[in-house]
Amino acid sequence: MNSEIRKIYNCEFAGDKIITKALETIESSDMIRSGDRVLVSVSGGPDSIFLTHLLYLIRPVLNLTLFGFCLDHMTRNGESARDALFVEKLYKELDIELFRQKIDVAGWCRANKLSFQDGARKLRLEKLVEISDKNDIGKIATGHNADDNIETFFMHFLRGAGARGLSGIKPVSGKFIRPIIDIFRKDIISYLDDKKISYCVDRTNLENIYFRNRVRNILIPFISKHFQQSFKSNVLRSINILKEEDEFLRDYAVARLTGIASVKKSGTSRYAALIKIPVLKIKKDTRALQRRIVLSAIEMVNGNLEDISFKNIDDILKICVSGGESKIIQPGERIRVFKIGNYIYFTNIDHAGLLSDKFRQFLKIGGKVSLNKREKEIKVGTRINLKDFNLELSSELLDLNKDKIEFNEVKNTEAFMDYARIKPPIKIRIWKKGDKFYPLGMQKEKKLQDFFIDNKIPIHLRKLIPIFIDSEKIIWVGKYRIDDRVRITGDTKEVLHLRLF
Repeated sequence: MNSEIRKIYNCEFAGDKIITKALETIESSDMIRSGDRVLVSVSGGPDSIFLTHLLYLIRPVLNLTLFGFCLDHMTRNGESARDALFVEKLYKELDIELFRQKIDVAGWCRANKLSFQDGARKLRLEKLVEISDKNDIGKIATGHNADDNIETFFMHFLRGAGARGLSGIKPVSGKFIRPIIDIFRKDIISYLDDKKISYCVDRTNLENIYFRNRVRNILIPFISKHFQQSFKSNVLRSINILKEEDEFLRDYAVARLTGIASVKKSGTSRYAALIKIPVLKIKKDTRALQRRIVLSAIEMVNGNLEDISFKNIDDILKICVSGGESKIIQPGERIRVFKIGNYIYFTNIDHAGLLSDKFRQFLKIGGKVSLNKREKEIKVGTRINLKDFNLELSSELLDLNKDKIEFNEVKNTEAFMDYARIKPPIKIRIWKKGDKFYPLGMQKEKKLQDFFIDNKIPIHLRKLIPIFIDSEKIIWVGKYRIDDRVRITGDTKEVLHLRLF
């Protein structure tokens, strides 16, 4: 047992089972050490309040310096501001420095073409890292609990994830630590109620418009009622087994990758600038190991695997053929995977300046993959292959009064537009100099070139963005913004839904 943690076990408050459970998690994962500076992500909900209480209890024993970060999302008709004030008052009472920010998160998500849940999470993580870096804070504690882990498992399972996705939320990931990841939500609430510790309740957690909420409020209670009430413990056991196996396979794949690849390092970043793998060597491995090698290469150049799908990996493996036509794939916003001759390369466009002229030219013009300048007509209700953009497109008409459309979960790869305001035929093409449109939310026309500059889209990527038009105007700059003139209004009846894959 860690001698520092042993001090805590000997304290009076460690007699509570739930506190002891958290201490065991902290010890087993070596999360916290004496003298650490810890930033707590706190919303005012029961999980983050219990986390604050736990760290406050052990603060004097381990000589911790605690900080808090609270983000007022400016949502729920002022309730988020109420929660932020509650947190501010609590942290003042506990003498913990609080970093509090107020941001229109819904507007930020719309501007960045992200669903509210995905966008809020991304923004919160960015702010936590930013604050911790500026203030020399080595640890960021979040209130993820055992139920969050189970919900994440089912969400990934339903989306077809592999072992890595099913291995759950890690107790420690970089500077992020999760001290209460092994404690169930009901036990946290019971503890707070028994100790008469106040917390806030977010009513949106009861609304089933979000995927996680449907898993939490519908799927898990159904399984518990109709199959086995104790199934959660079995799921956690499976998660732990998968986590251990995933860690082994991950290390094995990294060792294999470094054994067959040449890696060009970046002098200013801890990530690789370019990874070069001989196609013949990667093809010798089993399909399962090939996928792992590709994942490891992407993580090595990008730093994470966010938004990387199973299809992305298989698409990359499809171009792993010796010789033939040069090809390029874009599995992520800034990641490029390309095959030239007998080699496959992985890079991040942020490191393009470190690449050879040959590679920069290839990334700019797409090698032998040339974009067709002709317009391609789209027939609504079909799914077509857009070879020029390495994408597929599905299109459908929805009845706003009959079909359930979850606008809160719209991704940047899809668009919903008022079909009555579109003048067929609908076509797709690359952008042209002089193109103009009315970006959603703007009443003034904007040059598409200026829009690209504002959104920091490099010149060599602009012709990879599909432009959707009708007979009069641009209606959607694919993956970025629809035209304000085709937005959905109170008078909308039929909705055109376009989705890129």
